[in-house]
Amino acid sequence: MPFRGLQQLLTFDSHSRYISEISPPEIRGTLLVLQELSIVTGIVIAFYITYGTRYMAGNWSWRLPFLIQMTPAIVLAAGVTFLPFTPRWLCQVGRDEEALKTLSKLRQVPEDDPRVLQEWYEIRSEVAYRKELMQEKYPHLQDGTVKSRLLLQANNWADTWRGRAWRRTQVGVGLMFFQQFVGINALIYYSPTLFATMGLEYEMQLTMSGVLNVCQVVACLWSLWGMDRFGRRKLLLGGGVCMVGVAETALISSWAKDDMLMKSTRQQFLSHFIIAILVGLFHDSWPQHTAAAWTSVAFLLFFMLTFGATWGPIPWAMPAEVFPSSIRAKGCAQGTMSNWGNNFIIGLITPPMLHGIGFGTYVFFAVFCLLALIWVYFFIPETNGRTLEQMDYVFGDNQTAHEQARRERIERELIHRVNDKEEQLAAKA
Repeated sequence: MPFRGLQQLLTFDSHSRYISEISPPEIRGTLLVLQELSIVTGIVIAFYITYGTRYMAGNWSWRLPFLIQMTPAIVLAAGVTFLPFTPRWLCQVGRDEEALKTLSKLRQVPEDDPRVLQEWYEIRSEVAYRKELMQEKYPHLQDGTVKSRLLLQANNWADTWRGRAWRRTQVGVGLMFFQQFVGINALIYYSPTLFATMGLEYEMQLTMSGVLNVCQVVACLWSLWGMDRFGRRKLLLGGGVCMVGVAETALISSWAKDDMLMKSTRQQFLSHFIIAILVGLFHDSWPQHTAAAWTSVAFLLFFMLTFGATWGPIPWAMPAEVFPSSIRAKGCAQGTMSNWGNNFIIGLITPPMLHGIGFGTYVFFAVFCLLALIWVYFFIPETNGRTLEQMDYVFGDNQTAHEQARRERIERELIHRVNDKEEQLAAKA
């Protein structure tokens, strides 16, 4: 199990970063959604494998699922050797010509295509710009010694929160925080328990747990089209509204605990709050109120559909987009740490919350859905359609006249060097 945790740490951080660095901006969102789609599809497959093996006698009821999950791990280990290095990493380590070849192969156009050359120039100029800034900021750490390299790495970690860079880091860390605290993994990990609070019998609890996971896959399929069509910010806001989920429902002939008949009410409720109200009213009398029980189930499925289309894939996509090349790995790592750290907290607190405060658990998650909506409105910019090198414009960083002149100078020098090299090769030929 410790090795599985190490695998999760390494792969989850690198997958989205790798995809973002090789993708053209117009389909980057779609490709990043494929990662989330693969994850939730794997969850569904794993669920139904264990659902089936529970009928097996002996240790194979749990050994077989562990054996089966080794297959995709072996395929991944073998397949990763055929993946190319990203053009941005190649430029960072000075392998510029190889970066151009890789970029040409990824875009499936010749190396002299103007679009490939423009992207190549942008990547190289951004790398040169970041290196120049680093040399100016830490001139005493440029001697290449082990001590200087370690101190430079430590300063790069701190740089993710210094100056205006914090605005990008809070995107990565905040999205992962709210992704967990809206309650998604409480639903996935403890869905049978949650369905039990709604009065479902054991077999139906397991059946609806599978349906819940399938809903996320269906919603994620829609997001393959919606991510680049509507953009990240709009989907986050729309998802926040739907998860807070203003919806209309009628509670007709509802009985309170003291058996007094309550009048029929018809109001707008929040989805988590609706479930909280229904569970609070009927947790000890579900057999007499099956309509209310299935209303709670419906809102839980609605929540999952909304999450799968919005807050499921986007928090994995955006952190890999927003950081500059010099701190992208460290920024994405902090986002991943936020995800798994808060995932651990949710897994830890959900059972005692269900036992201790019951329907208040749904109120707890509803409040965080509302906070997520407010936070996105004020702090999350739109990154759709932008290249990774254009994120300074998105966040308004390094946009002074001096910095613009510096960028133009670097780009002119780069183009001049490339032209000189081509002339020398032509003269030799």
